[in-house]
Order: sequence, then structure tokens, then C-alpha cells
Amino acid sequence: MRVRNSKIINYIGLLFLVLILASCDDDEIIILGSSVTVTNTFQSTAFTMDAEVAIEELFQVSEGSLAATATIGDGVEFPAYLLNLYDIDIEETSISFTVVAQTDDPNYGSLFRVLEANTFDRYYFTFSESQNVSEFSVSNSAVDLRIDSDKVLVVEIGEGYDFKPGQNFTIDLK
Repeated sequence: MRVRNSKIINYIGLLFLVLILASCDDDEIIILGSSVTVTNTFQSTAFTMDAEVAIEELFQVSEGSLAATATIGDGVEFPAYLLNLYDIDIEETSISFTVVAQTDDPNYGSLFRVLEANTFDRYYFTFSESQNVSEFSVSNSAVDLRIDSDKVLVVEIGEGYDFKPGQNFTIDLK
């Protein structure tokens, strides 16, 4: 009888393991509950002499003061990020940006335009743990994603981006 009970226990254990593995969310590219920090740099011929500089330098504020950290979950992780420029929402399979600054915004109103050649607005997302991003597609041809590592993603906004109130884009992650 002991051998039979042992086989039943092994069978139940194996079944339990299979059910646990099957219930894992294979679509979870970005891991909910992860901490992420966003920083920003800007590079252009006109404003930075082609050097990539931290956005704090352009705004003449202390280094790192415009970085923000959030935990990935429901809702917008970075509302009004970068002095009320973007709402940035990170979900399990996407990253979305929406320009929330208005036409008369004191920081950005005079900067709204279609970005010219050799202009790059980069957003560095540094995660506390490894993420599962290996591929992506972007809804705006002037936006790209660079996967620096399993913990660092860089959203690069460049030439042709129509930088204006209400503009938005989504990066679908795979």
C-alpha cells in the first residue's frame, strides 16, 4: 500500500507543478511590481552642439533632480513627467507616452515643432530587475526603442516627431 500511496503523492506533486507552470503569464514582458527609474537626455545640433546631455543641464537644475522612480502596476507610472511634459504609462506589454504640456506651457510652448535631423530626446528606463523584452514595434516612425540590457530600455524620439500637445505613441513589447 505504501508504494501505491507514494506513486499517488508523486503524481499529485507533478500535477501541481504542471498547473503552477501553466498558470504563469507568458505575456508578461514587463514584470508587474518592478521598480523603474526614468531619466532623460537631449541631443541636438542647435541646442547641445551634438552632445548628449542630461535634461537637468538644459533646465539648469541640480543633477538627477528630474529623475523619477515608480513601481509598475495599474495606472500611469509617471504622470506629468519632466515638469508636466509627458504622461508615461508602462504596462506588461507596452510603454505609452502622451504629451500633456499645453501650447502655452512656460517650459515647452516655444519648443513645439517637428523635430529636425540630428535631434534626439532619449528616455532611459532602468528597472530593478531583469525584464523580458526581446522585440518591439512602435506606433510612430520617429520613435525607436533601444534595448541596452535586460534592465535598461531607451526610448529615442528623433527626426520627424511632431512634438505638440496631445501627441502620443505606444511601443508594443514582445
